[in-house]
Amino acid sequence: MEEKPFLDENSKPTEDSLKTVLGNAFAYYETLMDIADSFSKDWNFFKSSGWMLKVHDRKKALFYIVPLKNEFKISMAIRENERKAFLKDDKLKMIHNMIKSAKQYREGYALRFNVNDDEDFEIIEPLIKKLTAIRT
Repeated sequence: MEEKPFLDENSKPTEDSLKTVLGNAFAYYETLMDIADSFSKDWNFFKSSGWMLKVHDRKKALFYIVPLKNEFKISMAIRENERKAFLKDDKLKMIHNMIKSAKQYREGYALRFNVNDDEDFEIIEPLIKKLTAIRT
């Protein structure tokens, strides 16, 4: 079961607390923050998930991050045009089945990943780079 360490509404995550909670996954978190440097970042509290980081372009979310113990969950909704482009991209071949089977919502096709090691990050990093390039 996922351990959600930031469930106190009065204790918003700081860089130091994220380093402690995420452990080795903090390096992946930092890299994603660098990739999405031109996007706004806001922490929001939800009773069900605790503190969640929304990375957005002031209109729509690029992705959300929920910090967990020694990992984080990243979720996003990709638009139809992005979905088509990603399915044609050989560098994203390892997640083509996930993209094809993603549930469609009003915001787009929902994708969710847990990131806690190099293997996880090698999947998510090119996706986020391509998504930021499309939305910039």
